[in-house]
Amino acid sequence: MTTDSAPSTPVIQDAPPETRVHEGPHTEPVAHLQQQQQQTPAVECVPVPPVLEKERVPVEHVTDGAAADTDQPTVATKDGVDASTQNTERDKEIVEEFEYLLEKSQQLFSGLSDLPEIGSKYWMPHFQRTFEVYTKLWKYQTQHRVLLEKPEHYGLKRWEVGEIASKIGQLYYRYYLRTSETNYLQEAYMFYDAIRERSYFKGEQEVKNSALMIKKLRYYARFIMVCLQMNNAPMMLQLLEEVKALIDIYSTTFNPVDKMEWSLVVKEMAMFMQAVCSPVPSNHSGTASLPVSYRLVARRRLRPEKDGFKFRLQEAVIVGNRPTQIKFSELTLDMYYMLQMLEREPSTNSKEAATGSAATPAIPAATETAEGSTAGIADGSTADTPEVPETAADTGGAAAVGGKGKAAIKDKVEPNERDKDTVEKERPGRRVNPHKYVLYQPNFSQIQVYLANAFREIGEQGCVLLYLSSEGASTEVPDTTNGAAAHGYIGGIATARRSSGEAAKDRSAEQLINSVHPADLVPYTRKPFFLVVESESSWAYKVMPNLFNQPLLCLLSPTEYPITSSSGSIYTFFLHSPIVAFCVVSQITSMAAEQWSELESLFIEFEDLALELLNTYASSQVRKFMGDDFLRQIVIRHVLCCVLLDLHLEFVRPEHLPQSSPERFKDVVTAPVLLRKARDVIELCSVEDRYRMSDRPPTPPAKPQSPIQEQVPPASPQPIAAATVAEAITGDSSANDHPASLST
Repeated sequence: MTTDSAPSTPVIQDAPPETRVHEGPHTEPVAHLQQQQQQTPAVECVPVPPVLEKERVPVEHVTDGAAADTDQPTVATKDGVDASTQNTERDKEIVEEFEYLLEKSQQLFSGLSDLPEIGSKYWMPHFQRTFEVYTKLWKYQTQHRVLLEKPEHYGLKRWEVGEIASKIGQLYYRYYLRTSETNYLQEAYMFYDAIRERSYFKGEQEVKNSALMIKKLRYYARFIMVCLQMNNAPMMLQLLEEVKALIDIYSTTFNPVDKMEWSLVVKEMAMFMQAVCSPVPSNHSGTASLPVSYRLVARRRLRPEKDGFKFRLQEAVIVGNRPTQIKFSELTLDMYYMLQMLEREPSTNSKEAATGSAATPAIPAATETAEGSTAGIADGSTADTPEVPETAADTGGAAAVGGKGKAAIKDKVEPNERDKDTVEKERPGRRVNPHKYVLYQPNFSQIQVYLANAFREIGEQGCVLLYLSSEGASTEVPDTTNGAAAHGYIGGIATARRSSGEAAKDRSAEQLINSVHPADLVPYTRKPFFLVVESESSWAYKVMPNLFNQPLLCLLSPTEYPITSSSGSIYTFFLHSPIVAFCVVSQITSMAAEQWSELESLFIEFEDLALELLNTYASSQVRKFMGDDFLRQIVIRHVLCCVLLDLHLEFVRPEHLPQSSPERFKDVVTAPVLLRKARDVIELCSVEDRYRMSDRPPTPPAKPQSPIQEQVPPASPQPIAAATVAEAITGDSSANDHPASLST
């Protein structure tokens, strides 16, 4: 997953990079941490759970043949002076090697920010070198920690060890952003959680050193972002309280000029958490929200088709341009929902991952089913060639680090050499998420660059998903457009404006230039193209032409909502979690746990029934899209949204309902069996007063169409604790000098 932003806003994503320290084809940090845990109990490794800290004893032996760094007297030789000299020289060499590795790691880490977001062959080698150096650095400091901590040698401080661990966590998170594989997100969480549990940044120095205090604040912001991605609301609430107290200390002790900005960051965090957590109904006691899963959990597959192959979602471009919507860092609510929807649930036990209770942060065994798996490292065994787990997301910049030898690494750098489906067949059981580009308030050029790269990277059986969440462009037809509407430039979603020249003098022309029109997307329909639009101008894409006879499906949000929600756009929320979205539009705030479990079962039946109807009535081109787990889920939830909103008493006008093109799904949405199942859901929740439980009365007339619409040519053929209410944010929260822009 790759991020980019047009007007730079507070960025916390550079904080949490990603993957396990990896020594290319030779080293894996997990192996080092576990090997060190067994060999040198005195060494304190970040990934080891805090309970093991009680077992610390003096180091009494050395790994890899090195002399022990202990306070015990060295065995005397015949010449005591020579032995002392040798020890001094050896200690000097150890310190020099540590300083070299530390400096080298800092140089490589700083270079991560300059890497291009597209093309894995450009950024992969740099990540590879960074993993190698951090692997050596972490192993080296654990082996020689006792000596390095002595003031007469290096004087290694506890917070410096924490900073190294924090960099490793950031490395994992950044690699998660590049690959979209949630296993790396879990690894980042484990490092951050171990830093907190071992209090690496805690001590008297933090109240005397403002720079150290800022490091700690940024660490908290990064950790909260990781918890947000993992849906770990209880930990998020704990961290939020801790960071509030830390900001109070920071403000009173140093009276910094950026104290108000840090307070704004906390408010932004609190509001985002509240928006994400509050829609989920709580139990009747109100002590906890009911459990709900947001990521993909595949339950069944579409029955195989005899004619033709199915497409795989390989690339996704997610665009968010709603300045007024609640956000955290460069992630709006709509963008967050789509990110969650396009990822599978992590393969390891979520409770263990969320609490960090594992003995070591081993690579989840369930994801390592291919040959060369590193699962054996979990029990302390050491493979000949430890490696970072490979992923099959090796297209479009989503290549994985790992493989046995340089040849294997090179194999993954060129995404088009092997189709992604072929890779998955070679590695059965491996989790695969589509690679994602996440663009916050981009301009038109940025959207085109990333969309064109996604188009280039997909294989023969791949397809591209484009999600647009933005304010609608103006519906006024400027006189200076020279018939733009007649050529397909009929409006669409607005992008960040880059006005210049004569166009800046004409607001209508400027808006026409800075909008994404249906005609702008036509070149990408040469390959299978899946479009989801959340905008007041979604109607414009209803007539997008399909000139190349390739599979094309456009799912469009309502252009107007009769009810409002502080938790993001309702249509996107339905795609994200239909059961929670149903509770939002039905104003259900609490429910018994047993009733919630029954409601979940009903929604599973609801989705399965919609799938069967789609198998029967959908066109062959749409069924090809539905061969992919993610796209099938989106189509099914679109149908559920149409059915439930059509029955809702407040969604009475055509502009209140979602639409689709060229497939209308009319036979599916109006199927009596599906309507009966929807009413079963309504009756279970006792909200019949909000829905139409009988045949629909005459539909009120729609609002008059805009002049543009009249000129459109016809188309060619885990339990989550309840969040506390956050204080409203005032002022501009997108300042470029925001302290949460965590440049390293």
